[in-house]
Amino acid sequence: MLFRLALSNIKNRVRDYIVLLTGLVMSSAIFYMFANLATNEDFIKTNASFKFAVPVFYFGEVLLAIITFIYVMYANSFLLNMRLHDYGLFMMLGAKKRRVGSLMVLETLTVGVIATALGLVLGVALTGGISGLLFDHLGIVLHHFNPFYLKALLTTVLLYLILFVIAAIFNLQSLIRTPVLKLLNQTDSVDKIKVRGFGLFFSGILGVVLVGIGYYVLHEIVVFQLMAIPIALVTIVLGSYLIFRSSMTLIIHWLKGTGWARHKLNNFTLSQIMFRIRDYTKILTITSLLFALALGAITVGSGFNRQIDWMAKMSSSYTLAVNNPTTQEQKLMTQLTGTKIVSYDQKFVGKNVIYNEDQFVQNPFMVVKYEKAKDGTVKAPKTAPISVQKLKSDVNDQLDFLGLAGRTGVEPSFQKTNQFNQINANNNSVSVITVKNIGVNRDVLTKLNNLQNKAHPQESISGIGVGSFQAYLVISSMYGGLEFIGYFLGIAFLAMLASCLMFKILSGTRQDAIRYNLLSKVGTRRSLLRQSINREIFVLFAVPGILGIVDVLFGLQMFKPILDKPYYNIQYPILIFIGLYLIYYFLTTWLYKLIVLPKKKK
Repeated sequence: MLFRLALSNIKNRVRDYIVLLTGLVMSSAIFYMFANLATNEDFIKTNASFKFAVPVFYFGEVLLAIITFIYVMYANSFLLNMRLHDYGLFMMLGAKKRRVGSLMVLETLTVGVIATALGLVLGVALTGGISGLLFDHLGIVLHHFNPFYLKALLTTVLLYLILFVIAAIFNLQSLIRTPVLKLLNQTDSVDKIKVRGFGLFFSGILGVVLVGIGYYVLHEIVVFQLMAIPIALVTIVLGSYLIFRSSMTLIIHWLKGTGWARHKLNNFTLSQIMFRIRDYTKILTITSLLFALALGAITVGSGFNRQIDWMAKMSSSYTLAVNNPTTQEQKLMTQLTGTKIVSYDQKFVGKNVIYNEDQFVQNPFMVVKYEKAKDGTVKAPKTAPISVQKLKSDVNDQLDFLGLAGRTGVEPSFQKTNQFNQINANNNSVSVITVKNIGVNRDVLTKLNNLQNKAHPQESISGIGVGSFQAYLVISSMYGGLEFIGYFLGIAFLAMLASCLMFKILSGTRQDAIRYNLLSKVGTRRSLLRQSINREIFVLFAVPGILGIVDVLFGLQMFKPILDKPYYNIQYPILIFIGLYLIYYFLTTWLYKLIVLPKKKK
């Protein structure tokens, strides 16, 4: 009986629950995808290069779980506020608080089960479809990969079950502590705003100072290091709250005193925003931070992708070394674009490898030179020649040069051409390849690298030989994974922030419908009512969006030590994100008008 009543209540408010499910389904789907990629042991074992990306997906899981917990708590509190009047009515009719509490807990858990189930179905589909794009990007051939993975499924179900149990407990405590009379009048109460100019002005200045401190420590992250993150988090959150609380109240109060407010329905629109300003302050703060996290995740993710080639080239001045190239390897080398190939002769005598010194004079061995900018960040790496004398004296420090032999345990030495030709040993050669763009030549380089690994297997534990291509494979797995989770975390955060804001706006429709009905009865044109709604909701969407963009622009400073150009083409993700954000705005206005505007008479 209780379960049927819970389903009936959910059905009666299906429109509200759909808004909640949007964020939850997207969150659980993406969490399952991350869990599958991070815990699929058979797949990881058979794809060695992917193991470097595994910690990245664990990080994505943790971050998504934290944000989802905040979202679930907020979304359920909105739903509880919308249902408090009904619960109070049940108690007035004789239902015990214990039974009403059980009903509320059952409703919460039912919504959680439905959202998680739908999310898992979507997650399996996403894992099977979109993950293929990640593997293509990483150059991984799929072995033993199954979109449906029981361990990931159980992990997702357990996490979201815990989240909803916690949310149900909090809601139950709130219900038990609230008197019945207050439950009945919950939706009819509004905050009375007392505008104290000096106090609000002071809190606004304090908010700006706190946000400024947060931006400063992010800019100086090289100085503050890891402490910059908690400092910025506390100061920006608290500062944003104070800015919203003071600025919105002061601006609305000032606008209500101008002649503009007396034009058409402007005063009514301002009053609508003012009614629940304190609740909006909290949700606008959360929305602005989620907006910044979502946009920042996408921007930083694409930034890491651009960084792969640059980071790899910091490890070596060459791309790949080919020992004793075969006919097949020589044919592959001709397929490379933007290349420079230099060959050196070798002879192995016992535990020594001997090089022709004159060849190194004619084509000097190249090494990477690092330079730091004034702000402490590393500039793009440059290559410079090293003399034979320097190479001889510092031979043990030149790992790339030591790796030219294609084997370990040999000591390099040099001989002039005449002495080199007189050495009674087989002639060998090594060709060092340098390409301008590793990503463009990735397929050919992978084939060359695989052939070389078979002919000259690395004896070192790391298996990393000469050239930046080996580093490229490792960095590509890590940074490619970061790009992947960046995009999907951005999508998840966008769905959550928009759902939270939609919830807050739609939760007040019961009383707003009465006001709009009265305005309609006194002869207000329907077009003016629509215009008032558009403006009111636009302000509530635009304000956190603007602050979120500002947070991202300053927040990217913290990535300067690891990203070469964090602001490169940032306008594109911003414009795309604004476009997606506007879709939620239009959807919210459409739903709001559908609920609050009186039906047209036929």
